[in-house]
Amino acid sequence: MGFLLPGSAGALTWVDMDNVIICPATTDEPTPPVFSSPDCKSTNAAEIDPQQTMIWVKANIRLDKTSGPNGEPLALYVSGKMSSEFYLNGKFVGRNGIPALDAASEVPGLMDVTFYPNQELFKNGDNEVIFKASSHKGFLELANPVHIIAVGVSGRFTDELLRHYWLSLLTLGLFILGTLYFGITGAIGLVRKKALTLCLICTFAAAQLFAEVSRGLFTYSYPTHDLRLMAIVLFSGGFGLTVAFHIFSTFMGKQIWPVIASITTFCVFGIALTQGYDGKAEMAMLIPLGISLLATGYWSYKRRRRTFGYFLTLLIFVAAILAFPSLFLDTLFFYLVAAFLLFLFVEQGFSYAQEVRERRIEEARANRLELALGQAEEREQASEITVKSAGKMERISTNQATSNNGEFGLK
Repeated sequence: MGFLLPGSAGALTWVDMDNVIICPATTDEPTPPVFSSPDCKSTNAAEIDPQQTMIWVKANIRLDKTSGPNGEPLALYVSGKMSSEFYLNGKFVGRNGIPALDAASEVPGLMDVTFYPNQELFKNGDNEVIFKASSHKGFLELANPVHIIAVGVSGRFTDELLRHYWLSLLTLGLFILGTLYFGITGAIGLVRKKALTLCLICTFAAAQLFAEVSRGLFTYSYPTHDLRLMAIVLFSGGFGLTVAFHIFSTFMGKQIWPVIASITTFCVFGIALTQGYDGKAEMAMLIPLGISLLATGYWSYKRRRRTFGYFLTLLIFVAAILAFPSLFLDTLFFYLVAAFLLFLFVEQGFSYAQEVRERRIEEARANRLELALGQAEEREQASEITVKSAGKMERISTNQATSNNGEFGLK
């Protein structure tokens, strides 16, 4: 996973991924072990795992130049869930937290850190990188806790991470706008359930994006990374489930809670059975969206009104995620979410306009009924007259008066 560094035109120069030596650390001594010891093993970089232990690692970085393309100084970039001490060509270059044999003695390091060695330490050809690492303070077990060990043009690590995500941040305004608009619409009582559901959809999308880009916005210790991963999975599932709730409540009516409970159960099992937290986040979203896709496809086949738009939008969304899994939770994904939300905005606008028309028709029908009842009441009141008899005032119906007139021969 190489990417450009600040101010450089080239990618990071990584350690030799296929040739590292890992040794268990038995003491807190700062002196590296003898890497030819029987306890050590030659393996690949994917096997570097300091979780719940402390290890020494020896690797190699081959440099063609000892400066950047324009003479810029070099730096050592490290990204991983660990506390560490690094040595370059036999010289100590920096410490990130304090690695230790146990959790009580360890001080957590930052998730992403940049070391700035003396430039004289870099040399053309092979550069030996040795480091000690431990990771006792996390609460999630990651398959690949170490992400990057590489050399590149000097700069801030988080600057490049943010540069990678800044296009995604453009969609954050849409998500926040949707949250505010539908939240206010729901609060004042206009189509409240739909509006509040759409408010939640926008909120989960905004929260998921913020959790994803936070690595470029802030520096944080590696235990916080576990919270970030859990938040991404939670918000991804929340987005998928609220979309499913919106679709099923729109087209199924009131009998939807057993369906939502079933979808949630499938989500939980899917998350539990999936390896890796990117995969868990993807599964948390794909399961409810996939089920919604099948449902809208069936309703479209039955020619139910307004379902085909949902079906087509979900089909594009799900197909894109399946076709480009490496771009899930990346820039393309958030633009797909933004496009999907725009569809929901437009569809909700048409739905709201339809509900307003139907409400006006109902109000007009009620007004006509009220007018008819009022006219009937007026006719009933007009059919009575007041008669003075023997010093008393009496109200009698015109029918009764007509009958009496006939008896007395009055015309």
